[in-house]
Amino acid sequence: MKYINSIILGLLLGCLLELSPLNSFSHPSPIDPSKLTFLKDSIKKLDSLVQATMIVNPALSLKYAQKALSYARKLRTAEDLIQGYSLMGQAFYKRDKDSSFVYFSKALTLADSARIDAPKPFLLYNCAMIYYVAKNFKTAMERMDSCIKLAGPQKDYITMSRAFNALGNINIDIKNRDGALIMYDSANKIARRYSITKQIGISLGNLARFAEDPVKAFKLNKEAIRILKKSKGNEEGMARIYTNMGYRSTNPDSALFYFGEALKLTRNTNLPEVEVLAYNNMVYSYLEKGNIKEAEECLVDHAIPLAQREKNDDWMATLYDSYAEVLIRKGDFKAAAKWQKTAMEKLKSADKAQASEQIRLLSVLLDLKSKELTIQNNQKEILMQQNRLQKTRLGLTITIFMIIGFIFIILWLQQRNRVKLQVQQIQSAKRIIEMEENEKAKIARELHDITGQLVLGITGEIENLDLPNTNIKEEIKSKIKDLGKSIRLISHRMNKAMLDTFTFEELITGQCEDIKKAVGLQIQLEMPEEPLVLNEEVGLHAYRIVQELLTNAGKYARDSFVSIVFLKNATDLILNYNDNGPGFDSNLIEKKGMGLMNIFERAKLLNGSAKVTTSPGDGTSWEIKFPLVQGKT
Repeated sequence: MKYINSIILGLLLGCLLELSPLNSFSHPSPIDPSKLTFLKDSIKKLDSLVQATMIVNPALSLKYAQKALSYARKLRTAEDLIQGYSLMGQAFYKRDKDSSFVYFSKALTLADSARIDAPKPFLLYNCAMIYYVAKNFKTAMERMDSCIKLAGPQKDYITMSRAFNALGNINIDIKNRDGALIMYDSANKIARRYSITKQIGISLGNLARFAEDPVKAFKLNKEAIRILKKSKGNEEGMARIYTNMGYRSTNPDSALFYFGEALKLTRNTNLPEVEVLAYNNMVYSYLEKGNIKEAEECLVDHAIPLAQREKNDDWMATLYDSYAEVLIRKGDFKAAAKWQKTAMEKLKSADKAQASEQIRLLSVLLDLKSKELTIQNNQKEILMQQNRLQKTRLGLTITIFMIIGFIFIILWLQQRNRVKLQVQQIQSAKRIIEMEENEKAKIARELHDITGQLVLGITGEIENLDLPNTNIKEEIKSKIKDLGKSIRLISHRMNKAMLDTFTFEELITGQCEDIKKAVGLQIQLEMPEEPLVLNEEVGLHAYRIVQELLTNAGKYARDSFVSIVFLKNATDLILNYNDNGPGFDSNLIEKKGMGLMNIFERAKLLNGSAKVTTSPGDGTSWEIKFPLVQGKT
């Protein structure tokens, strides 16, 4: 029965596992815990290195990101791969927007399939920024809006504030100044509510651009600089604010001071765009002061070489135009016309390059969009197939459950019949033992009645005998009386109704004494120190079992030594019996008669157990246990 139940349970678990939905992401094979810790710690360190070198050294930042992605692929968990793809997207952002978008999209797709929402605001923000660069303002704004909605539940307030600032910039580009002001103000409120220092400073700098009062704009910019100085990594934001302050200054000396502060921040960071912008603005401040030489040095010695090194035609067009202005101030109109012509050529080249980059970027975006649609269609087809498969599995499962239910019913009926048979056997054993007890009681009564008459009759006959020695006559009469008394005690012990007048210890001790006198057995009896208080049923069956054991010993082991030990624990009464008699073959117990079988049946009636250990020539040992608290049999 136990093994059949185990088989059925195995089948049931197998069905449930077969029907359980598969995870959208495969589980990795086990990795050594020490290696697992090393890989995860390494990814965290590489993440910090990517952030630290992203602006200063983009090439090094990319190497760190590639290493992090290789570790994430070894771990093969969705969370680690999302982080690896995200780091690659960040490392590529400055130098290769196409690759950046590909990795951010991979991370976002994996986060969707694995239902991991925590990194999604950041990924949506970066994808939106690439749409913004591609001048796809509509999609950029849609992605930013999704980013803001998701950032709230994820408590990613840094990304939420950045998204509002980015929406403000997009509104500036589409000539919606009112909308831009609302976005910048929202970014500032979020940043202040959650004490996000960098975003407070950036939003204040953006709000300063809308202040019509120069004094108010100056105060907002100064506060933004003060806040951004509190933490490292804000050099670009501060440099741009200083540049804006210089641009809005009416005093050329003040303007030159702010441009100089911006340039100081670019010396130890890779901010070529801010550097070129600051130098170009300084040119006009120097021209306003009439310092043509300093203006020319800003262009020739710094800004133009930097733009040429960066191969940025757009910057060069602006700088060449500014240089033409310097040459005009010097009176060299011919050279100025030449530089203006070169500036126009660079501007056309920059427009073509920008258009080409936009087309290429839009092509990548459209290609990825097409792939997403293809994947969605494939997923729909897979879902339809899975639904059909699920229905088939459901039908099979119902069939299997019906079969299992049928098997359970059969097993239940078998078990019920088995229990019913056991109950009948126990009831039969009870009836047999009751009949035996009744028969013993009848014999006990007859013995009791006959013994008194016989003792009186025999004593009278002896009185009438003429014996020369009166002492012999008295001795015979005394022994006759003792015999009568012993027979009456035996009859009392045979009668169930009379047993209640004796304690359990008295019954067992008396039984041992009777056998000693009758057959001369050597019996050692050990009882617990505390008196045994047993219920009627346990006491009766334990006493009868001792009777049967001693009776058998008297028949087959008269010259042997018998040990009877009663033990008691919290739940059981234990009877240990040993003799060094001839023993017998334990396989022939059923042929030995009803006496031995009664021992087993009486133990069974008390929910106990009886175990015999014997073999020819090796004596006999019994261990019999009775529960002290009797339940239903």
